[in-house]
Parts: sequence; C-alpha cells; structure tokens
Amino acid sequence: MSDDKMQYPERANDVGALMGWLKDFFGHFRLAWELLWDGRVPLVTKLVPLLTLLYILSPVDLIPDVILGLGQLDDLAIFLIGIRLFVDVCPPALVAEHQEDMQREMTAAPPSEGKDTVQRPASTTWTPPEGQVIDLEAEMVDDTATNADDKPTSDIPHVW
Repeated sequence: MSDDKMQYPERANDVGALMGWLKDFFGHFRLAWELLWDGRVPLVTKLVPLLTLLYILSPVDLIPDVILGLGQLDDLAIFLIGIRLFVDVCPPALVAEHQEDMQREMTAAPPSEGKDTVQRPASTTWTPPEGQVIDLEAEMVDDTATNADDKPTSDIPHVW
C-alpha cells in the first residue's frame, strides 16, 4: 500500500445544490400544507393529497415494499408528485397569496429589543410562589377543638 492519503474531492456545489433542493422541498411542502387548510381551496382539489396519502399507506404498490429501497422510493416519488400536483391544481391566486405570505415571513425582521417586548425572567427554573398557597382540594380540619375523647380508637393493641 502506498503512504499517500486518499484525497476526497470537495463538492461544495453538490452540497449547495442539495441544500437548495431541500429548501425548495420544505417550502413546497409548507405551501401545500397551508393550502390544504385554506377554506377557499375547493374540496375536490383537496382530494389529491388525501389520495396520495391513501396510496402511500395502502398495501397495494407499483413496486412492493418488500424490495428494500425501491419500494420506499416509489412511495417517495408518489408523495413528491402528489404535493406538486396539489399545488398545481390549486387556484393560482391562492397559491400566489400564500407564497407572498411565506416570502414576507422569511424576510421579516426579528422583533426589536424595545419597550414593546415582554420581559422574561433570567432563570427558567421553577420557583415556588410567594405568599399564602391555597389548596382547593384540601379538607377543612379544625385542630383547635380536638379533645382526648375525640381520638379514634384502634382495634390494634399497643405493642410498646
């Protein structure tokens, strides 16, 4: 064996492409999720994700799930196609509205540290409440009026 170390090529472009694809996928999934719960989307259109989920959960597949890897790939492909098809058949005005809302949320600045912010305690550990604590489930017991005769008698003999 040679003493040369194996050089792995850097694939920064591939990682960037993968991250871009994942970002697009999650953005598309979020868009589909928001459209699914929007009441203005027709009910017939909402059948697309329902049928997609039904296919994924059903035991009938194009490629059986027993074939490790390929069976799951066909489910993944159907899932991606179902999301894409659902977004494509939704009314374009609603899709554009939800995309604008998502874009606005992505570019929105975080809340400023001004007087409108809520002050949070420095410690997140539990601290007991101050003052009198009232237990609403407790029974009222009057210890001042007890006599020696009021003590309950026990059937167990005293051993000591």
